[in-house]
Amino acid sequence: MPRSATLLLDLEDSIAAEHKARQRTRIRQLFQSGVLQGRKTILRINGPDNPTEMRTDIASCLHPDLSGLLLPMISCANDIVEIEQIVTVSEQMLGLEKGHTAFVPLIERPGAVLRASEIAAASDRNVALSFGHVDYCLEVGAEICEESVEIPRQMTLMAAKAHQLTAISSVFPDVDNLDAFEQHNQRMKSLGFDGCFTLNPRQMHKALEVFSYSEEEIEHSKRVIEAVEMQGSIAKLDGKMIGPPMLKRALKIMADTQEESREAA
Repeated sequence: MPRSATLLLDLEDSIAAEHKARQRTRIRQLFQSGVLQGRKTILRINGPDNPTEMRTDIASCLHPDLSGLLLPMISCANDIVEIEQIVTVSEQMLGLEKGHTAFVPLIERPGAVLRASEIAAASDRNVALSFGHVDYCLEVGAEICEESVEIPRQMTLMAAKAHQLTAISSVFPDVDNLDAFEQHNQRMKSLGFDGCFTLNPRQMHKALEVFSYSEEEIEHSKRVIEAVEMQGSIAKLDGKMIGPPMLKRALKIMADTQEESREAA
């Protein structure tokens, strides 16, 4: 069953300092037009390393149709607490319900990696953790390669799962190599990530395909459940032992599939 895509707007790295005010105006006009109504949309604002722009982003761009904020350059839990205080005031001024705006902290600094669990637990607004490998490698002085990011990426994943948050893997910069993108994200899915950031529509459609449950996964889950029902809590399927952990995964896949079917209806 297909997962859903979320539109990500940006006010941080992709927007030069001299163009940020104009981009904020464009984003406000986009929301005011109503074209994003009913669509999941999040906005990457400037982070605590650029506090003036960050505060202006929040004051200018919160809107009933904005689902959440991607929070870059987070260093610690206190960054989340301070942003939440600012967002809460802006929500009140706009007449939005407290907590309307969700948070997705971006773990891309060495200190944030070490404090990922604290950051994940810092606010009830947090719905996901995401890992940013490029800035991480820049700050530690490492080459951008698999060996450099494997441990911090896993630490981000563990923190997200420990606090029942969605885990989002980082972008794949080789935008013309769709096969490599698919292989990379098949591995991210196997590690436990729930989704990834994409840079163009072709990557987006492939990501939706990769991170959705395949027909094989759904059929195998059905067979696991049937085997346990017939044989007991410890069973055998295709010559392999299955037990409670395998059953839990099968039940989760079936529950997620049913929920996605209801949302699509």
